[in-house]
Amino acid sequence: MSKSDKKKKAKKTDNPATAQAPGRTPWISMKTGVRAIAVVSILMAGLVAYEVIPTKGWGQGILYGLLFAAMIWVVFFIMQIFFRIIK
Repeated sequence: MSKSDKKKKAKKTDNPATAQAPGRTPWISMKTGVRAIAVVSILMAGLVAYEVIPTKGWGQGILYGLLFAAMIWVVFFIMQIFFRIIK
């Protein structure tokens, strides 16, 4: 191992700003989380639309389903901003 490799390795582990505290590491990746939220929001939008359509009609059923899915994403992005602020 050359000296430059040792210095690079030391720089990677010595920087406390990039190192995360034990117990604060994410348990799933961001990519997997976004996929899961996408699937859940689509399924919940469909379920809400399915439940609303018989009583309110197609237009309002689809509207409520889309609004419900959008609110799931709004909560996700607000939590992302919140955790970046407190981090």
